[in-house]
Amino acid sequence: MLPIGDYPNPPRAQWATRILIGINIAVHLFLVSPLERQAVTEADVRANAALLRQMQPDVPPEAWIGQISKADLLVSRFGYRPAWPSFLALLTCMFLHGGFMHLAGNMLFLWIYGDNVEYRLGPLRFVVWYLATGMVGTLAFALMNRGSPVPLVGASGAISGVLGFYLIWFPRNYVKVLFFFPFFGIFAIRAYWVLGMYLVIDNLMPIAANRGGSVAHGAHVGGFAAGMAIAWLHNRIKGAIPAPRPERFAHYRPGVGPTSVHFREARGKAFDHGGEFETAVASGRMQAAAHAFSGMQRDGGSPPNPQAVFRLAHWLYEESYIPDAAAVFRYYLKMFPKGEDLDRVHLGLGVLLARRLSQPAAAKEHLHQAIEITDTSAIENAARAELQSL
Repeated sequence: MLPIGDYPNPPRAQWATRILIGINIAVHLFLVSPLERQAVTEADVRANAALLRQMQPDVPPEAWIGQISKADLLVSRFGYRPAWPSFLALLTCMFLHGGFMHLAGNMLFLWIYGDNVEYRLGPLRFVVWYLATGMVGTLAFALMNRGSPVPLVGASGAISGVLGFYLIWFPRNYVKVLFFFPFFGIFAIRAYWVLGMYLVIDNLMPIAANRGGSVAHGAHVGGFAAGMAIAWLHNRIKGAIPAPRPERFAHYRPGVGPTSVHFREARGKAFDHGGEFETAVASGRMQAAAHAFSGMQRDGGSPPNPQAVFRLAHWLYEESYIPDAAAVFRYYLKMFPKGEDLDRVHLGLGVLLARRLSQPAAAKEHLHQAIEITDTSAIENAARAELQSL
């Protein structure tokens, strides 16, 4: 079976995911592929003699002339070799691939799962955690292959980290899976089943059976575990957002498969919560607005404007829905870092954390932020008074 898409998706393009895919493709097409057709020369061997001796101590460097390609030299130098660890290679190995199919498979997975995770983390943190989980995956591979001179290449450790985030945050999303055997068709399967099979059947079982081959199962498991752990910690620190619970996006028809009509109808329904939310806030129906906001969180929609989000957070706080108010305040900070109510959001979240959630350190951070960015004396005075009471 082959995953080919997921549902629901964020309401707008996620550029960090696309840029990472572009970098990986560009490195392979414009750097690795051209070198695959060029055999190493005597000059190349002289320049890389030390590297070649490391790789094969019992083979004189001159023996490699014309026997390997310049791409092999590139992979040996910038792939991660457990026998000769290098921090630079820990980074560069994630952007090298062993062939077009290796690249295509990894980029397909990043395309499917990366956008939702980036939407939740934001582009900068997404890139940071992508690289971090990739490093963890590479080190896990090295731990299982101590002393190996064979270089590890590929983004699969980092992408497995993205899958770990996805499993924690979007377990009930649907993944479109193309089946080839024993029947042919596209089916919508919950993400926890697809990712669970990837982890257990594709990685843990081969490790247990000691059937590694050319696949770095240790990197997959290490990256996946790192992604799950970071997502769990993120929920503990920032507050967990309820996992989306989307309706099935397509109906399978024998001989036809899922129809695009069903998909379009479900997609339109999923992202129509924004209009409901705006209308409910404008008319003062805040309970209806809260339900519509929950629908956006469940189905991946985006709120129409920051003022409406602030009004909902303020109403939730006034009505003593404390965890919900905190989650909406944090949502505002994430989605609208330049919103005009930013100072009031920091103040409200600071007061809430100090008085109702017993998190004085986090409260101080938000109160100081409110003082720093506000140009309203009332907000500044209220933040200072709250700081003095802590």
